[in-house]
Amino acid sequence: MNPAAASALVPSLDGYRLLSVVEEYLVALRVAGRSPRTIEWYRANLAEFIRFLERDGSVTSVADLQPAAVRRWLLALNARPTPLAPSSLAGRVRTIKAFGTWLAAELDMPANPVRAVPIPRVPDQLVPSLRDHEIGRLIQAAAESRHPQRDLALVLMMIDTGIRLSELAALRVGDVDLIEGRCRVMGKGSRERVVPIGRRTRKALRAWTSFRRPVPVASSPLFAGPQGSSLSPRGVHQLVRRVARRAGIETRCSPHILRHTFARAFLTNGGDVFSLQRILGHSPRSIQVTRRYVDLLDDDLRAVHRQASPVDRLQ
Repeated sequence: MNPAAASALVPSLDGYRLLSVVEEYLVALRVAGRSPRTIEWYRANLAEFIRFLERDGSVTSVADLQPAAVRRWLLALNARPTPLAPSSLAGRVRTIKAFGTWLAAELDMPANPVRAVPIPRVPDQLVPSLRDHEIGRLIQAAAESRHPQRDLALVLMMIDTGIRLSELAALRVGDVDLIEGRCRVMGKGSRERVVPIGRRTRKALRAWTSFRRPVPVASSPLFAGPQGSSLSPRGVHQLVRRVARRAGIETRCSPHILRHTFARAFLTNGGDVFSLQRILGHSPRSIQVTRRYVDLLDDDLRAVHRQASPVDRLQ
């Protein structure tokens, strides 16, 4: 069915300009407590879709939100000189479908208008992470950096807890209990969780907070720059990259890689996937997201196989 015929079937939708409705959707996301980063991601994807509709000659009303329009948009994205990665395409489709679900409820439509658009399959990929010798070099480089107390505590915190970059940047001194060895973290969707902290990381955090001047209070940022202001997510990312270069780590190293590193080490050291799910802050409904760390530990599986191969163990 072409867009004109679809509009004829639902003439009342022509009165709703897509751009205005998108703004209402973003307001609804803020009210629902979605993170600023998530809202900005939705805004960018929906704005990109609307720009495509305008170039495509559509009038960009709600009636234009049809599966055929979404499919033409995906084809245009794939036709770029540098095509988008499958995960990026899938993310855009999820955005459109989530918007369609909200739209159907908000305007009392019979169903999500783009429910027929499938989410592109994202091929499984090996989860990148640092190996034990690289972890040791990274920790040593942090301890020898320009700000050793802070950098060592920060690197250990990320490797020891698997905390997200945005979560770490938002931590306050009062969120950390160095006696009980735990940290209160505000995760995605404003879901709070408690993350355990190991003995060595607690020692580094204690040294860092004792070193700081003026003495931090509970509301002070846990990780701050020389002037006492909170390190931004970008600042944390740059810090990790800088320490990795100092450590001579040639593979890519970022806060997200350190999160993967924690997950891999947690499982290979005997942790279970359900505990990992809680520590990482994955939704109970997204156990498959956590299980990929089990399924894709290729090097670790080969190491276990070398020790347990029934053929190689034959005398």
